[in-house]
Amino acid sequence: MTIEVEIRPAETADIEAITDVAEAVWYAAYGGMLDPSTIAAAIEEYYDPELLGTAVELEEIAFYVAAGDGVVGFASAERTWADEAELHTIYVHPDRWGEGIGSALLGEVTAWARERDVDRIACGVLADNAVGIGFFEAVGFERGRETDAEIAGEIHPEYEYELPL
Repeated sequence: MTIEVEIRPAETADIEAITDVAEAVWYAAYGGMLDPSTIAAAIEEYYDPELLGTAVELEEIAFYVAAGDGVVGFASAERTWADEAELHTIYVHPDRWGEGIGSALLGEVTAWARERDVDRIACGVLADNAVGIGFFEAVGFERGRETDAEIAGEIHPEYEYELPL
C-alpha cells in the first residue's frame, strides 16, 4: 500500500528521522560495496545533528523532506556556481523505493533551482551504486566523467551526473 507523502521544507525536528532514512539507504544501497564500519563512520560524519541543523536552517541550502507516516525521504541542494546547483542528497527509505518519492523530491529541488536561474543540477554517484545510477538515468541525468570520492578516508570511483534545466 502506498501512503501519500507531502514534500515540504525540512525542519530541525526532522533531523533524527533524516538520519534514520540516510542510515537505512546507506546500508541498502552501499552494503555490497562498503564495509559496515565505513558506512557507520560516514553516517556519523555526514549526519552529525549539529551539521544537519545548520543545513536545515541555512537559506542558501534547499533541504526538503518527504513526510507521510513520518519522514520517508529527503533531498538537499545548493547553488555552487552562477549556473549550477549541486544535489548533495536525495534519499528515500528502501521500503518506499519505486513509489515516485525520489522523483517528487527531485521535482521540488528542480523548481527551487529554476527559481534561481540555474541551468543545470549536478551530483556525484558512486560507480557501484546501481540503485542511484538507475534513478538518475531514469529521470534524465546525463553521466559525465568518472572521478574519485572520499568516504570515511577511503577512495571510491564515482560518476558525475548532470541534469540540464
